[in-house]
Amino acid sequence: MNDIELGPIRPPSESQSLLIRVTRGCHWNKCFFCGLYKGMKYSVRPTDDILEDIKKSAEFYNGMAFTSCFLQDGDALNIPTGDLLLILKKIKSCFPSLQTITTYARCDSILKKSRSELIALRELGLNHFYRGIETGSDTILKNIYKGITSKDIIDSGLMCKNAGIILSDFTLLGIGGRELSEENAIETARVINAVNPDYIRVHHTAFKPNTKLGRDVENGVFILQSEDEVVREQRLFIENLNGITSTYINEHIINLLLEVRGKLPSSKETMLKIIDNYLEMSEDDKLNFAIGRRIGVYYLLSDMRNKAKNEAVSQYINNLKAEHSDVDFNKVCNFYRANMI
Repeated sequence: MNDIELGPIRPPSESQSLLIRVTRGCHWNKCFFCGLYKGMKYSVRPTDDILEDIKKSAEFYNGMAFTSCFLQDGDALNIPTGDLLLILKKIKSCFPSLQTITTYARCDSILKKSRSELIALRELGLNHFYRGIETGSDTILKNIYKGITSKDIIDSGLMCKNAGIILSDFTLLGIGGRELSEENAIETARVINAVNPDYIRVHHTAFKPNTKLGRDVENGVFILQSEDEVVREQRLFIENLNGITSTYINEHIINLLLEVRGKLPSSKETMLKIIDNYLEMSEDDKLNFAIGRRIGVYYLLSDMRNKAKNEAVSQYINNLKAEHSDVDFNKVCNFYRANMI
């Protein structure tokens, strides 16, 4: 595989997928929260190189029956449709067992395509888009320099739905900080309700030091929320999801309450109950769980019942307090979150 070019990232749900790199980086690459492609010059790989990689992948895997293929890097839809159709034909011919071909897709790239183009792409197998919408708040979208509006999110989402394309929408809990937490929850629910994506994939924001927002956190310009406050934001978000049939997914290790997941609307009350179980815990227990999750001792809330694990986390917290009398556990948690991605 050394002579086959691969990109740096794919969604958690594509861990078993065939990976084909069609672009390098992200054509926008200006979001204040993202440091993934900084220092990388965006380019569309030559179509002949991509086709050759597909051929080499087929030879390497020698008949392995993949069911899914993910097109890397940040946004395959920025490729001209004609070239993308050629790539899809080659993938399907070399890997006939594929049931789905997926990609990250920015809203502005979707909006550049016509309905007939989207349908043609879907008919050749590109039938699932992952959109990083992040938030439905126009204020926050502007603050994080996302380059799109909430109207763009809704319009492009409906275009995909009308073309029969599966939609997974990534949202960021905490991306508005303490000041805009309520707005982030309510406005994101508004655009999700308008689109009714197939999947809502929530991520807890990590503010990495090599990003604009990460530096704003360090300089006190952006007020970091506590884990507790982000959970309350998630509760408000779910509470405002109405009239949709999306599947709500907590799948990324960066998230605090991984057990908050289910099919809407039937699982809504169950998800809210799980959140309430956490919020009703004592402050010491909530801190214990948050730190335990961040250092990898806990996976689910129920793991706290393990006495040895619980005591180990408590000792870790006590050691931090002894070493740093003014320890800021919000920053401690953010540090660990940032190192999980």
